[in-house]
Formats: sequence, structure tokens, C-alpha cells
Amino acid sequence: VFLILAAHEIRSLPERAGFLREVYRSLKLDGTLVVVEHLRDFQNFLAFNFGFFHFFSRSSWLSLFKDTGFDNMTEIKHTPFISIFILKKNGNVT
Repeated sequence: VFLILAAHEIRSLPERAGFLREVYRSLKLDGTLVVVEHLRDFQNFLAFNFGFFHFFSRSSWLSLFKDTGFDNMTEIKHTPFISIFILKKNGNVT
């Protein structure tokens, strides 16, 4: 499953968590979720000014991934502005 610059548009944390739980549930045991997002960080502040508040912090994404069952993760900084999170289903049912 690919979520490219879109997951942050689910503004409600409970709805975002529910969505990712459903993605987790839907993946095969060896399935992969790829999340590509801007982060609420200094680089995106420079690019978007106060618009960077529309994004979520790295720590909030990591917490959400863990809370929804994804604990096998690789993070790639594609550009100073874009982060890619590659998440594997860990085999646990949540």
C-alpha cells in the first residue's frame, strides 16, 4: 500500500489511527506500507512558513505507526523536505 503525501490529510488522530489499523489488517503477513510525507520540521518551516503546521512531526508518525501495529520500519530522507517510511506487517493481529 502506498500513501503518498496524503495520510496527513486525515486530520483527526482517531480517524488516522483507524485508517492505518485497517491498512494493517488488510495487508498480507509479508505486506508493506509505504508512507511518503512532509514532516513538521525546520526544513519544511523554511519551505512552507507557517503552512508547516499542516504536517505532523516525525515523533507523532512513529508513535502512530507503533500504536497501529507497524513496528518493523525503515526511514529514508528522500529530500530535505520529504520522508519515506517503509513499514512491514509484523505478523501480530491488532
